[in-house]
Amino acid sequence: MLIATCAIAGIPGLSGFFSKDEILWQAFSSPHGHWAFWLIGVITAFMTSFYMFRLLFMTFFNEYRGPVAVQQTQPETQPHNHGSGHGEPHESPWVMVAPLLLLAVLSIVGGYIGVPKALHGSNQIEHFLAPVMPAIAAEAAGTAHPEQEQPQAAGESSLELTLTGVSVAVAFAGLGLAWFLYVKRRDLPAKIADSLGGLYTAVLNKYYVDEIYGAAIIGPLIAFSTRVLWRGIDATLIDGSVNSGARGVREIGDSLRHQQSGNLRSYAGWITAGAALVILYMVWMGTR
Repeated sequence: MLIATCAIAGIPGLSGFFSKDEILWQAFSSPHGHWAFWLIGVITAFMTSFYMFRLLFMTFFNEYRGPVAVQQTQPETQPHNHGSGHGEPHESPWVMVAPLLLLAVLSIVGGYIGVPKALHGSNQIEHFLAPVMPAIAAEAAGTAHPEQEQPQAAGESSLELTLTGVSVAVAFAGLGLAWFLYVKRRDLPAKIADSLGGLYTAVLNKYYVDEIYGAAIIGPLIAFSTRVLWRGIDATLIDGSVNSGARGVREIGDSLRHQQSGNLRSYAGWITAGAALVILYMVWMGTR
């Protein structure tokens, strides 16, 4: 967890440091970049460092806030179940720990594959991606103008190192603020929250975006789906027409089945009535 936190926060030497600073540098120096994009990235990097170390300090350097462990009832000769079923924290099995160890190792050494030129690296990741990036591919192929790039490269390298120093300072600033608030002065976060009042409540509730979205979009959509699509179209129109047709067929069949009574006189009467209708029809057709 410590390695992951340092990597995500951009602490120098870990993989996140190289990738974060390369992103910030490109946001500043690329043809489509701007100092405002770089500033947004730096602020985001500070917030990332702060909340990651806040997570680390509150989890491993603070008082226990989980459920109270239940006393084990099995004899001491039986192996413990590591808290399974009781809710208290316990180590994960190796099927989960082993991948985490592998990721931790890669978080330490993986960044050295892409060390930027400003830090005297060759940035193998950049060359690996060159075929899908025309500008980088042109530079790698030597089609750019080296005589125009050399004086600019030295200045860019110095500027990149300066911006790297700023991002590193921001990462450690987030670490320091998280340590101060959640290790050194644990009482301050509650005091700050109380002093902010409604602003803290708004931020805590994410500016009520979920509530507004639920009231404006989800609520009407559910009401429309329930009253119109389900009860109106599905239940009344579709199911109603099908059920009405089935009910009509059943009623007609119920009426016609009385003809099959098993009474010979009844059958003879129906035959006579049918024959009479046929004769009447033939007479009527003959008189036309």
